[in-house]
Amino acid sequence: MLKRINFFLLTQVVLYAGILARNIDLKFSHKQHTEDVGAECTDCHVEAQASTSPHDNLLPLTETCNNCHDKNAECTMCHKDPDNVIGYPQIPPYISKFNHSKHTGGELTCLSCHTGMNVSGDGNGTHLPGMEMCITCHKNKEKPNDCTFCHDPGEDLKPQDHRMAWQLNHGPASHVSPESCEMCHSQYDCLECHNGDNLDHKVHPLNFNNNHSIQAKGNQENCYACHQDLNYCHDCHRAELVMPRNHSAAGWSNRQNGGIHARAARMDLDSCASCHNDAGGEPVCAECHQSQKI
Repeated sequence: MLKRINFFLLTQVVLYAGILARNIDLKFSHKQHTEDVGAECTDCHVEAQASTSPHDNLLPLTETCNNCHDKNAECTMCHKDPDNVIGYPQIPPYISKFNHSKHTGGELTCLSCHTGMNVSGDGNGTHLPGMEMCITCHKNKEKPNDCTFCHDPGEDLKPQDHRMAWQLNHGPASHVSPESCEMCHSQYDCLECHNGDNLDHKVHPLNFNNNHSIQAKGNQENCYACHQDLNYCHDCHRAELVMPRNHSAAGWSNRQNGGIHARAARMDLDSCASCHNDAGGEPVCAECHQSQKI
């Protein structure tokens, strides 16, 4: 099973975001530097292109800022409270094997992963790519489903929202954003749990037994995602004596000319076989037609 971020490291990122929100001291705008001034990302993050470890601190130092800014300028140009300057915290490593140098150059730019950074007007946002962003490229690369390609073995890769009551409540999320599930799970993962009678709770809404035929006729493929064996339908329908309405009509079957069912079978035998079918055995029709010599 794939999934995104070590819980401990994710906690670090969350705490880091909280620190930024409360204590950010810099008056900084990426938009002003990239769009108004025309600076390149590597003008400030000079070590990013050569970085091979997520533990590298790629934030610019004061000396880097002084390459363009007058170091004798008023401190309030950059700091909200020059008398109580708070250092900008290093971003914690949230993917254990991340290598910037392998992601720079070629078709990729900084904004390919750090989307929105060029229009950011403050220093609060980290603009770190999520798993969805990584998968857009890595699903077509070598070892697309190998977690250890990016993560260390033994990492807890279960996302934060998959904890607590996720097993009971994941249904709506899987319908709203199935592509998010498909980043790590295949249809077979679903079927391991959603397989007939082994569910620990109802997955269909109330009164589904009475109106499921409407959905079954409108979207059989959706039913087949879980109920792949037609015997699942047959066994229940036979046990509950469920049959089409015309089967109870007067004259549906008789020994003289077969009645209505004979004409219906000649017109659409496939419809009959959808229920009256025993794979590998004698046709269901033969049970009556041979025994009663009809």
